[in-house]
Amino acid sequence: MEKPKKIFTDLVDKAVAAANSMHRDELLFSYKGIRYPITICSPETFKALESFEARSDDIVLAGYLKSGTNWLSQIINDLIAVSKKKTQGRESNVNDEELGEFPYLEVGDAEKYERMTKLPCPRFMVTHLRPENLPKSIFKNKVKILLLLRNPKDVATSFYHFSNGIATLPSYETWDDFFTDFMTKKLAWGCYLEYLSEWNKYIDEENIMTITYEELKENRALGVKNIAAFLGIPLTEEELQFVAERSSFQSMKKNSENTHGAFGDVFFRKGTNWLEQMVKELADAKYTEEEMKERINAEKKLETFQRLEFGDPGIYERMKQLPSRRIIVTHLRPDLLPPSIFQSKAKILVLVRNPKDSAVSYYHFCNDLPALPSSTSWDEFFADFMNGKLAWGSYFDYLVEWNKYIDNETIMTISYEELKEDPIVGMKKIASFFGFSLCEEDFLRIAKKTSFKAMKEKSNETHGKFGDVLFRKGVVGNWRDLFSKAQNEEMFRKFQESLGGTKMAAKIKYDVYCKA
Repeated sequence: MEKPKKIFTDLVDKAVAAANSMHRDELLFSYKGIRYPITICSPETFKALESFEARSDDIVLAGYLKSGTNWLSQIINDLIAVSKKKTQGRESNVNDEELGEFPYLEVGDAEKYERMTKLPCPRFMVTHLRPENLPKSIFKNKVKILLLLRNPKDVATSFYHFSNGIATLPSYETWDDFFTDFMTKKLAWGCYLEYLSEWNKYIDEENIMTITYEELKENRALGVKNIAAFLGIPLTEEELQFVAERSSFQSMKKNSENTHGAFGDVFFRKGTNWLEQMVKELADAKYTEEEMKERINAEKKLETFQRLEFGDPGIYERMKQLPSRRIIVTHLRPDLLPPSIFQSKAKILVLVRNPKDSAVSYYHFCNDLPALPSSTSWDEFFADFMNGKLAWGSYFDYLVEWNKYIDNETIMTISYEELKEDPIVGMKKIASFFGFSLCEEDFLRIAKKTSFKAMKEKSNETHGKFGDVLFRKGVVGNWRDLFSKAQNEEMFRKFQESLGGTKMAAKIKYDVYCKA
């Protein structure tokens, strides 16, 4: 496998090296009215592609640039490998792992299509091309096509950062300049909206399955199941879990330098209430419906709100009557918690989130909730956030204090980002920590019930008028909409001064989730 990977990464690295010596205006060429990067594509390759002969058992993943094709490629490759292991008794991936071909149809030299005739079945290919620019044999032979879609705003934002992070594409000084080009045909691979319009003509074809980045992100395990069914690959629960775990962001990011060469860092760039609900679901899985009603009624009768620092002084006396196990939530630093929590060795799950998304989410929260002071501008709020002048104090002091307990055996630290990336794996870790015994069906059910979409839909029922405030977006990387260059630099300095080199810093992965 090492040789094929080297062939692929060499292609990428050579493209980057060539682009570094070229002027911005030289990076793209036009073919049939659409622009493409000259360092990885060529008119000769496109001409040869027209006569490419597809097989009926080929698999094609189609998706516009920055729609998640690298992520879904990993999933499909693993599904094919699982299938081959079952039918042929061996593990195998296709294209780049067998003969070293770059799986993107339009990328590479004109001779690649002749070499591809030697690839074993099923061949897996990826493309950013519109359907009218694909070889006619793909549609004539009814090749199975998985069409990946993503909402246009996130595609545009991701494409903007991608363009500014990779030498093979023209960079942009401002978002406004990029947005103008995005809305026309001036970007590589053309206009995204036209791309969608062309593929919409084929959306009802029986050999085409459409899946969105968002639904796959929301429930990767279910998405993998649906894709496997479309491709005719039966999966056991263990195989499903294997494929889902290998395609987590962390797993792919960790291996990105090996799999994507110089493109690695560019390809893989990117809630307390949420975790509270998840832990409750995990803890309650063992109870019958009748037992759950009794526990809920007990909480209502005692008028307890399970935020440790909220409510009247009498709340703690009433909490004594709550049935075990009690789940208690707090925003307090460890040095402000009752000493009995540590003396009795209560199990503590510490949730952390990268400082930039924490700041942006807190900013919107303050401006939407009358109980907290609002800010007239993001700049004003940012200054208060950096100086710890907000309710519950300094974010940095909070993490510094909890870092002192990070090796305590009764404390488990988990990040919002890793939980968001793979909820099922995260839940399994939490369940193991608390000693909850659940089956695979329980994890899948709870993952679906605690998805952001599901909780937001029920937020008014569960959290009353606070619902829309508590469940705003639930995404990673939203900070890019507000942070200025100077604020990026200030945040980096502050984080390094406060937490640099600590285990807490390693858990937060600043270089992954806060990279400007």
